[in-house]
Amino acid sequence: MTEQPQLLALGTEKPVPIQIIDWLQQKTGNGQRLHTGMLNDIQLSGTEQMAILIAPHTSEQLRASVQYLSAQIPTLIIGPAEDRNHYPDACAWLDEQQLTPALITTAMESLESDRHERLIHFSSREQIFPKLAWRLIREEKLWMQLISCRWRTTHPANLSEPRIHAQRAFEKRLRANAPTDALLGKLLEDQFVVISRHQQQLSRHWISAPDEAVPTQWDVFFSNPMQITADDRPEDVLESCVREMEHQRMLQSGLGSRALSSSESEVVNDIGRALRKREFYLEFQPQFDTRSGRLEGAEALLRWLHPEIGIISPAQFIHDAEMAGLMRALGRWVLIETLNAWHHLNDEGVTLRMSVNVAFPEVADPDYARKVLSLLEEYRVPTSCIELELTETAMMLDTSVCLENLRTLKQAGVQIVLDDFGTGFSSLSHLSDLPVTGIKLDRSFVTPLGEHEPDSPQMHIVASLIDLAKRLGICTTAEGVEDQACLEQVVRLGCDRIQGFLFARPMPVERLIRLAAAPDTVLDDYSGQQCLF
Repeated sequence: MTEQPQLLALGTEKPVPIQIIDWLQQKTGNGQRLHTGMLNDIQLSGTEQMAILIAPHTSEQLRASVQYLSAQIPTLIIGPAEDRNHYPDACAWLDEQQLTPALITTAMESLESDRHERLIHFSSREQIFPKLAWRLIREEKLWMQLISCRWRTTHPANLSEPRIHAQRAFEKRLRANAPTDALLGKLLEDQFVVISRHQQQLSRHWISAPDEAVPTQWDVFFSNPMQITADDRPEDVLESCVREMEHQRMLQSGLGSRALSSSESEVVNDIGRALRKREFYLEFQPQFDTRSGRLEGAEALLRWLHPEIGIISPAQFIHDAEMAGLMRALGRWVLIETLNAWHHLNDEGVTLRMSVNVAFPEVADPDYARKVLSLLEEYRVPTSCIELELTETAMMLDTSVCLENLRTLKQAGVQIVLDDFGTGFSSLSHLSDLPVTGIKLDRSFVTPLGEHEPDSPQMHIVASLIDLAKRLGICTTAEGVEDQACLEQVVRLGCDRIQGFLFARPMPVERLIRLAAAPDTVLDDYSGQQCLF
């Protein structure tokens, strides 16, 4: 009968020798028993949980198990030398014919060191669900909690290196304060998930306490822990957590009434001054129809030319504007400038659809739809020429006010697009229930398409999304098309529109006019590639 691999759970407690659980009788390949005397010679100084796997043979199931295990805790495998290449590099490997206490100690200390160097590593959204499924096989129930951290900044200049420093410090605190069995994931730049068998909330005071060594501080928002079992769909539980936490966060930041901190007051003053001094401006990234190859629209992208710092990316100030309750004023300015740009184009004989990004605090305003339609009427722009883009997270908050605004706008002819589709938490089954006319496939799906084979899982996922959208009568836009191979796949899969650096980077409206007025071969001029259309 073939020997089965045996998992050996080890825990270290400084400076006591390793405590051994149920593996003393396992033989190694050379017939040597791992006896108590040998194990007591193994001394480690850390406090991490560790595992040793004695593997007399290898298999697909065992490799998959080790892949998961080594992502969770330091893992040492003892087995035949010829099987070494079957296992991930994250594992330490010892030949069963050359086993000694010194080698075990060295291997485990090396793993422990690597583990500490990866303390701020979190599973991505793509990694978290397979790991959760594995845990649910062994656990009757688990608890899921979401944490969102809001970076406080005192000046736009502090939005680069100090913020990165603060983020790393926050992640380290979060890991140190999580339950010992916790599975930690990083879903978005400022959004984390903790999954544990313990129904205990993290210490808000401890995590959010200022750190004198970190120049940037943070505010932290929590969802309540939600139970999840093997009968639940993890995506549904995660979606519920997101709705609760994001709704709470947005209400506090953009809709609720509360006193501003001194740092928020500076953000308010900076953005208010920038609006008055016209430091903000728009650039437009063209969108092309995949059937005709013609320019048919453009996305308005906000920029800030700061007098002292220079150009500041929206990623560096939009979040602070949301948290300081400024998005309604900033969003109105963007829409008005977009309408002015539409007229500039129209006066030159160019009629394009203009896309505007919208934040949740804007559409959560009960009067939002009326305000938008009033501006369109005032500026005499047809509703069909304006497209509003919202992220999945904002759309899935599912507040009655938000959805009613979007339904009113859609009925009036305004296009509603679900932005960054595939990166949020919506279920495909919900897509037909949302008041959307289009989806924009996130660049994380689109950009790598040129590297995948036609029958690859990635290709099948994108093909399924496009096919579903077509069945629902929803337009699809692929953003992040950056090379010819990617373009070929997007066209082959039947996507309706494309947007990306292969054809054009964001540009001023004057250049957009020249692009629209150029002959059909204009795509060659901007991409350096032969147009496929």
